[in-house]
Amino acid sequence: FRTSNLKGGCMNLRTKATWELRQIVKALSLPISSFLNTDQDNERLEQAQIVLYERRRKNSQSIKMEVKWKY
Repeated sequence: FRTSNLKGGCMNLRTKATWELRQIVKALSLPISSFLNTDQDNERLEQAQIVLYERRRKNSQSIKMEVKWKY
C-alpha cells in the first residue's frame, strides 16, 4: 500500500471516524458511482480503504497483545 499520499490532499482521512470512512468506501464503491467517480474520488476511496485496513490491523494486534498478557 502507498501511504505517502495520505499526508497530502484536501482531506485528511486519518482524522475521520471509522464509521465515516466506512460510509465513504460504501458510497464510492457502489456500481452506479464507479463510472461517475472522478480521479479525486477514486484516490479518496483508495486512501479510505488503506486507513481502514491499517486500523483493523492495529486493533487486531492490540487484542493479541491483551490475550498474550493474560497467560
